[in-house]
Formats: sequence, C-alpha cells, structure tokens
Amino acid sequence: MLTARWDKKLAPLGRSLTVGNRFIGIRVFKTIVMFPEYINQLFYLVGEVVVLLVVLILIMSIIVSMLVLYSFKTGNFFAARYMLLGIVLLENVITALFWISRADDSIIDDVGVRLRNYINNKEYLKVPYSMRFIFMPQCVRSTQCPAKLTPEGIKCVNCGLCGVGEAKKYAESLGYRFFIVPGSSFIKRIIKKYQPRAIVGVGCHMEIKEGLDLCHRYGIPARGVQLLKAGCVATTLDWEQFYENITEKEPSIKNT
Repeated sequence: MLTARWDKKLAPLGRSLTVGNRFIGIRVFKTIVMFPEYINQLFYLVGEVVVLLVVLILIMSIIVSMLVLYSFKTGNFFAARYMLLGIVLLENVITALFWISRADDSIIDDVGVRLRNYINNKEYLKVPYSMRFIFMPQCVRSTQCPAKLTPEGIKCVNCGLCGVGEAKKYAESLGYRFFIVPGSSFIKRIIKKYQPRAIVGVGCHMEIKEGLDLCHRYGIPARGVQLLKAGCVATTLDWEQFYENITEKEPSIKNT
C-alpha cells in the first residue's frame, strides 16, 4: 500500500513516498520554475523558422529535380547558373528524392557536368587551340600499354593498342598540349607550372566534377568529356564525342 510520511532529512524538499517500508520517491512541494514569456516566444519563433526552412528546401529541391530531369531529356537548360547552384547546395536532398522516386541518381551528375560545360562554353571557345590543354586519364589506355610514367605524365609511345595515341597525335597537330594523367595531384601541378588558358578533361562523373570545380577556382574555362564506362582500368570513351569537343572553336578565333 502506498503511503506518504514526513522525513526529517527530506522535509525541506517535501513528503517522502513509501510502499511498506521501501522508499520510492519524494513529492516535491516547490513550484516548477517557468521560463519568462519572451523566452517561450523566442523558442516558438525559432521552431517556426526551422519548419519554414525545411519546407522551403524541400520545395526548391523538387523544383531543381524537375529541371534536372527536363534538361536530361531535352538537352536544354533553364536559368543554368541558378540551376547549377541549386544542384550544388541541395545535392543530398535531390539525390534522396531521386532515390525515393526510384530514378537513376547518376542523372544528377550527368546534368551537372553538362551545365558546367554550357556555362563555361563562351569563355572556353575564345581560347585558341595552342593555349588549351587536354588531360586524359590513364585508365583509358590498354591494359598492355608499354608507356612509362614520366614527370610530364605517362609518355605515350603510339603503340596502337588503344585510341589514346591517335587522339594525342591529332590533338597536338591542332596545337593542344596533351597529358595522360596518373592522378589528380598531377593536374594541379601541371596547371601551376604551365598555366593553361583552357582545359579539356576526360573522366568519370566524379572526376570531371572535381576537375571542373578545380578549374573554376583557378579561373580557367574547362570542358568535361565523360567516359562511357568508368573504372580503374580498361575504361571506354566515345571518341567521336571527344573529337567534336576538341575541334570546336569560336568562328572569329584564329588558332595557331
């Protein structure tokens, strides 16, 4: 049976509660201290702001997701710079929306690369071939490639086992500097050493994304060409698309 009794030691706090002879707690007589009214209002306002931000982020993410799908299907871009900013800031939420709707989230990276190419295009085309660099990943070359690593990257010997040798020869005939890249740190070193005016980079979605961001920090207009098949070795590239990208130029530019 639950009983209440006074305890001299606990008297300042209130009345002790017991079941039989077993102590189970204290009934506190003191009134609970409440926050001032303005503090309660502040908490309420903060809560409202957080909810509104969450709703706004969700709405913006849905809008950007729809624009991404539209651009992927049509190849057209609406408010390209704002769209790219939305992809960068809301990427995790947009990816979650694609996952929930069972859509392929690689579309986000694909459209992101296209957007960057589109935004960079005007400045890129102003640069003559002789001031453009090409960075080709080593994974495109043949697994039996006899080329060796040098301080200037992997030195192609034009053995004919893959399409890299022919691409290098053609690009250099236009005036490009062509590098077969062993890693991302190599690209940073070459940029600092030679200071190219424009860059064409080949790679998977993630590599191109990081490379275009790097070029943006250096103020270099760049263009990304995506691999058809990603991986560490024996990757594949749409060579026709590659040649189209490197031969494009502004009509008024005279390349030397």
